[in-house]
Amino acid sequence: MKYLILLKMYWQNSWVYPVSFMMWRFRQFISTFAAITVWVAIFQTQQSAFGYSRDSMISYIFLTGFLQSMILATQTGGLAQQIYAGEISNTLLKPLNIFGAFIVQELSDKFLNFSFVIIETIILIQIFHPVFVLPPLSLFLLFLITVILGAVLLFFMMLLLGTLGFWSPDTWGPRFLFYIFVDFTAGKLFPLNIFPKILQDILALTPFPYLTYAQTQIFLQHASSNQILKTFLMLGFWIVVIASAFSLIWRKGIKDYGAAGH
Repeated sequence: MKYLILLKMYWQNSWVYPVSFMMWRFRQFISTFAAITVWVAIFQTQQSAFGYSRDSMISYIFLTGFLQSMILATQTGGLAQQIYAGEISNTLLKPLNIFGAFIVQELSDKFLNFSFVIIETIILIQIFHPVFVLPPLSLFLLFLITVILGAVLLFFMMLLLGTLGFWSPDTWGPRFLFYIFVDFTAGKLFPLNIFPKILQDILALTPFPYLTYAQTQIFLQHASSNQILKTFLMLGFWIVVIASAFSLIWRKGIKDYGAAGH
């Protein structure tokens, strides 16, 4: 019950500064709109590009817009600053599990972003009239599972990045570089299979393609059975590795945090 109350509080807090949130959603809408416009223009002079038809590429862009809200949008990005500023003490003193609070905060943000991405998608459909390439039910279920696992992976990645706040006030720079790197390696801006194969193979060993790109390939039926299995194995591997690293560094940081007298 207390976590339901906390969920309601986080939802209400999201509307304390509605202009800020609306501008964020407008930025996401414009980003998707611009990407679709560019690809529509490209496909006016050719039937396919980088192995994608017009319909599958438009589906890809819509998917990445959706996944930005379901996976890449997060409330844990400011954790490092909260830790360094001492604001995390308020959460630590409350009679609830701090990681449960992080999860509830994240769920609240996902619900809110999901509500808006549905509205934005309807508007974009009315503008571009796309023909979606839909997968069979079995692949769609696998896609949904990988979306959830991708959100879990990013959650732990952001928590791990947030532990910088225990030791350094310079938290904005690393977070900015992280997001720039994600833009180019997660398939957010363009499909990763436009890269040379050797670069694709290198990226496949990192956690980043499993935040967006791998999910789109399952949805668009571009992934073989072996590739789907690899996606699940890599998601599981990186979740365990990053969650373990976060747990270790968090315990060390909390010990120093308390000793420092924050």
